[in-house]
Amino acid sequence: MSKLICSPRRRAVGIFVAMLVVAAVTPAAAGATGASPLLPLLLKSGDVSGLGPGKAQVFRTAAAVKEGSGERLPKRDVRRLEENGFVEGATTHIHVRSEPSALGFSSVAEFETPAGAEAEMKARFKEVLDPAELRKEGLLDFLTLKHFKVPGVPTTLAFAFLTKRVAAELGLEMGIANGFFVEGRCLLTEALFRQESVDVIDPVRGAIQALAERAEVACSS
Repeated sequence: MSKLICSPRRRAVGIFVAMLVVAAVTPAAAGATGASPLLPLLLKSGDVSGLGPGKAQVFRTAAAVKEGSGERLPKRDVRRLEENGFVEGATTHIHVRSEPSALGFSSVAEFETPAGAEAEMKARFKEVLDPAELRKEGLLDFLTLKHFKVPGVPTTLAFAFLTKRVAAELGLEMGIANGFFVEGRCLLTEALFRQESVDVIDPVRGAIQALAERAEVACSS
């Protein structure tokens, strides 16, 4: 039974790591000196109860971005970022103070135009929820896909994977939530993976609501 439990858990971890497109970056990328104006658009302590940020990192070229695994982005993804008018980005890991095994991140990427930010959001959303990949990973054997909205932030595209009853009967309880939203020229992403709880939607929803007002001021001028 332990193998049955570990297998979907490993798959879920793999899917979440694949989402970390901007969660592991090169902090010393070319030109990445000085403070970024995007840093206030990352989740801060006090924005959402129980969540705390790590050290923020900044990247200023699409080629500097790495996946959560530490690997460089595929050339097609770098090319897409550049074609969409990528300017600069910032990211920080998020932790749940009461749950050391939980993983999360808060990120923001600025583009030359709102259309570029919108195009990148739709591309990422489609990529993460590719039906063929989900079937290949077998994630939906144990987890249910649920889309959710964020009141007050109508541009949000958000979803969660929550354990099914069959997984709960095996002693497995976990949740993944990921939300993207665009404000002006900025694409913001908030995500959370909990290996011991399905309570992931409300924290991600709260993070998006906390950042939406700050983003409106910073990204629309």
